[in-house]
Amino acid sequence: MKPSSSSSLVQWSAVIVAGVLLLGCLLVSAQPAQERLVGYLAGFLFFTGLSAGSLALLFIPALTGGDWGQYLQPVLMAGARTLPLQTVLALPIVIGVRALYPWAQSGHLAQDTLLQAQTWYLNPTFFAVRSVAYFAVWLALLWRVGRSHADRAGMPAPGTAAAGLILFALTTLFAATDWAMSLLPHWHSSTFGLMVGTGWMLAAAALAVCSALRLHRLPAGAAKLPGDLGNLLLMFVLAWSYLAFMQYLTVWVADLPAETQWYIPRTLTSWRDVGWCLVVCNFAVPFAILLSRRAKRHLVVLRAVAILLLMAQLLDCLWLVLPSLRTQGFALHWTDLCAWLGMGLLWAGVYGDNLRRCGRPLVAGSASRMSATLESQRG
Repeated sequence: MKPSSSSSLVQWSAVIVAGVLLLGCLLVSAQPAQERLVGYLAGFLFFTGLSAGSLALLFIPALTGGDWGQYLQPVLMAGARTLPLQTVLALPIVIGVRALYPWAQSGHLAQDTLLQAQTWYLNPTFFAVRSVAYFAVWLALLWRVGRSHADRAGMPAPGTAAAGLILFALTTLFAATDWAMSLLPHWHSSTFGLMVGTGWMLAAAALAVCSALRLHRLPAGAAKLPGDLGNLLLMFVLAWSYLAFMQYLTVWVADLPAETQWYIPRTLTSWRDVGWCLVVCNFAVPFAILLSRRAKRHLVVLRAVAILLLMAQLLDCLWLVLPSLRTQGFALHWTDLCAWLGMGLLWAGVYGDNLRRCGRPLVAGSASRMSATLESQRG
């Protein structure tokens, strides 16, 4: 059998397995629909974050410069091009909105005057329209970036990059509110969307660093590149940790029932162990390692930190979603694992295919080339 045929067989086998797992999660289980969908939502939030976060990271080098942008550009582009898959995977959330979200259930709505006052925003039709709008914006931005990527040397113009980051921030804020925060419709946080968006970019950066260091050697004359990649991860670690801490501190100081209801199941039940794991794996350990210049320039250590951060972001998505409905304590069901594994196989398959299409990094000694490109774009 030819290598291409063997690769195609593996890909189709993975697609079939993923489809069976997702169908088993959504349709076969005897569990209530809400229990099946909440696990699906946690996985959907993570993989959508990898896709949308990769897209957002493609805009940053156009505004800041740096060799890391051209080195990571192909793997970031591969991640961003999984957005059409996530658009399809959003359908069970949109279709099952009445089963998943309390604000869409007539029984809850009839007994809750506060929910009734929010129906102008929290209603199934408008929820579906907004979800479509988020992916429409992201796909439009992906198309715009793809035009610049086609020549293998271009980046979005600075104006396009700035507009893209603003649109990413706005759509992420509303998407996080709709998909995750509205599981507890009485709880509100102005920090939540920013925290989720930062976590998405952190996860995308970790995946890009891990993939690039595994697939490609460092370009000649780029001795500072590992340090730049480490600083990129450190910046997102600090930003995510600051937002998560400030949200907790604000709620703790206010000590209002409407504010604390989100943290009660996460801190007073066995879910608190997940919270402490996040403190260690998504902040303390990466922060301590990435402060060291020597550690950041050690490729094995840098890749290990990237893998740790990637796994911590998956755990963070579980923490953001599951305790809102499983308030008694830590609980995972077989349908959760099926959903995550099924989505993971599909996402990894599309991502791997995109990596082969996007090619090798734009390398070496690229600082001068990037500067010339930026100058020509500004001109």
